[in-house]
This record gives sequence, structure tokens and C-alpha cells, in this order.
Amino acid sequence: MKRNLSGFLLALLLIGLLFGLEASKSEAVEYSFLQSNLLQNPGFEEPYSSGVAQGWGRQHEDYNSNPKPANCGDYYTVLPSWSPELATGSLILDGARSQHIGNQFDTWRAVVMQDVSVTPGSTYRFSFFSTGRASNDQYPAPSDGAVNLGVRAGIDPNGGGSMLSGNIVWGPSGSPHMSGGEGNWQQFSVETTAVGNKITVFAEANNGGANQCRSHLDVWFDKAELVGAGPAPTNTAPPPPPPPPVPVATSTPVPPPPTATSDVPPTETPIPTDVPTNTPEPPVGGEICANAFADANRNGIHDIDEGWMAGVTLTLIQNDEALEWDVSTGTENAVCFVNLAGIYSIAQTVPRNLEMTNAPVSNPIEAIDGSSHYVPFGSWFSSDTEEENIAEVTPEGGGDGQDSTDPEDSSSTEDGGRDPLALIGLGAIVLAIILLAVLIVVLLRQQKTE
Repeated sequence: MKRNLSGFLLALLLIGLLFGLEASKSEAVEYSFLQSNLLQNPGFEEPYSSGVAQGWGRQHEDYNSNPKPANCGDYYTVLPSWSPELATGSLILDGARSQHIGNQFDTWRAVVMQDVSVTPGSTYRFSFFSTGRASNDQYPAPSDGAVNLGVRAGIDPNGGGSMLSGNIVWGPSGSPHMSGGEGNWQQFSVETTAVGNKITVFAEANNGGANQCRSHLDVWFDKAELVGAGPAPTNTAPPPPPPPPVPVATSTPVPPPPTATSDVPPTETPIPTDVPTNTPEPPVGGEICANAFADANRNGIHDIDEGWMAGVTLTLIQNDEALEWDVSTGTENAVCFVNLAGIYSIAQTVPRNLEMTNAPVSNPIEAIDGSSHYVPFGSWFSSDTEEENIAEVTPEGGGDGQDSTDPEDSSSTEDGGRDPLALIGLGAIVLAIILLAVLIVVLLRQQKTE
């Protein structure tokens, strides 16, 4: 009897341990998509081919360079050089190498890029760290802050593979100037939803502006990351109302033909074919356009160096009723509402990881025949999630140690607790430990009685 009891307790112990381990794994399995770095060689390590780290490609813009503008007085870009950074210290952020692009005396615009297989309809976030230097003096002289380095992250949701594609969604740009020997590494990121099963990511620098020529124009990239940020955001604006019914013509109906007699055929009444020439044309109406921009300095104004923000819902409102809506694409192509007549407002609705930097609803706008109006809406990563948007947790071998867990995900409780299944698994482990202790006591007593 005692041996049967011991075997039963041991079986319960093994079952509890196995169930607890499997249940506690559920949370990690659920977030494996969100935490995986999808890039090849995200740290830009060896080997290099044609100056570019393995897994990455390169492109550049050749513009207005033949002949070059006199005294660098206009925008032009030429072919730079790509190379691995072999130095240590401030020019390498992580690992043994960083990706360098640079030129001397001539301005340039260039990228390193990578095609990645993805899931259509899912949202992805691409980010990397960068630092740069523009100077007429040798390193480590401070970088000239007057030069716009034009560093930014981009994703082509169609996987087009060209840095000049109009489909690319670009993040905000910046100039991470080094201060003497200090690296001043800054992170740049962008997020968008994949259209097909492949996207192309771009790490770009563009210092092709006028009067930007220096004897040293260099930018470094390191510690890149591409992670899944979840499914495409759901529109929170109310759906547009159903279209109005098609008006029915009210012209006088044609009388039915007279009843035919036995031998006399009916006489047909001809329908007039003349169309009145004095029918007035419907009014053209006015136009109201809106777009969302990435307000990097959070001042509510679209500055010249700020890019566009994707995923913001823009809704046309009249008399507190939502009439039409559309979503910003992260490009300069605005959302436009046409054939309007009356007083309207435009409202913005941002995803949960953004915060507005100007009013959620525009001032009233009067649309009349031939008028055109434009409304810019600014937004940026919210203070509650800014760290998650800037530095996400990734597994060993790439990324920067962020956690992209969704605070509203059903796997977490309102007070930040773990997934219920994970809690059950933890309880099973505790129960198994208690059963193990009971088993040990029973075995010790059995030995004493024998």
C-alpha cells in the first residue's frame, strides 16, 4: 500500500512539472513574433563585399553632378564610398564593426538596404543607430553642426528595392553630429504595414544640400533591428455613412399605347429626343486636404526637416457627424475630400503608440466653389511607449534590449500581471514541489518502519 502511494505521488509530481513548464512557455511563444530580429547581420559585422556588410546592399543618388554646382552652391550628390569601420571606441557602437559611408569635398546621398520576407498585413518597425561627422579638419575635431546629415530610416512596404521609390515610408530625419571624439550615437526608426510578403528596409544619409561641401563627410550605421509590431492598426474613427440614394427622374411619364382594335394597329406616340440646353451644371464645390507629419520637436508645426507619419486616421466632420475618412500613408500625398460646400472640420485619430502635438480637431473650415484648404496634423511616439518605440528588446545576437509587449494585449491583466495560463503553470509547479516534499516524508517513514 505504501509503495502504491509513493508511485501515485511520483506520477502526480511528474505531471505537474510538465504541465507547469508548458503553460509557462505560452507567454514566450505568444510574443516570439514580436521579439525576433528579422534582419541578417544586424550588427554590420564581417565579412564585407564591395565595402558593404554581408546581408546588406547599397545604392546612391547621382544628381546634378555634371557639371557640379560652382562652390557647392546648389543641391548635388555623387558616388560615395562604403567600407567597414576598423577603429575602436566612438566609431563602433556594438560588436567589432560598424558600416561606414563617406566622401571628401563632395556631397552625397546613399543607403545600405536589405530585403526581408514578412507576413502581408502585419506591421513592422525598422530601427538603427547612427553617428556622423562633417568637418574640414581631421578626426577627432568636432563635427560642423551647420551641415544637415539627413539620416533617416525607411521601409518600402511593397519590397520594391529602390531608394528612389515613391512607396517608401520614411521616418523622421536628423543629424547625429559627433562632438570631438564622442560618438553621439542616435537611434532612427520607422514603422509601417507590409503589403506583400517582402519589404525593403533602408538606412539612409543625405547631405546633398547647398553649401554643405566639407573635406570630410562621413556617417556610420550600427545595431540595426527589424521586429514585428503586430497586426495593422484598426481604424477607430466611425465608418462613413452610407451613400445617399440615387435620385429618380421626375419627368412626365409617356402614356401607354392605346388598346389595339381587331384590325387597326396602335399608333405609337413619339418620344421627344431634344435635350434642354439650359440645364445648369452642378457646382464643383471646394476641397479640404490633410496629412500627418512626424513632429520630432513636438512644437505642433511641420518644420522643413520633419518627415511624414503613417497610420493616422483623418476624418471629415460636419455638424458633429463623420462623413468620410482615410488613413495617412507616411508620404507627402495628402488625404483630400472634394466636392464640398459648407462648414467642415477635420479630426485626427492616432494609433495607441502615438501622441498628438496639435489639436485633435481643426478649426471650422468653409468650403465654397473652387476653394482649397490644407490641414497638417503632428504626432510623435507617446511618452508612455517612447522607450519601447526607440529601443525594443530582442534576443541575443541582434537588437537593443527592448520589450515590444502590447500593454493592452489580452495576455496581460490590468494590473500588469502575467497571462492566466502562465499563472496556472506556476501554480502547478508549486503543487509539484509540495507533492515532492510529501513523497520524501512518506519514503523516510517507510524506511523507518522496515
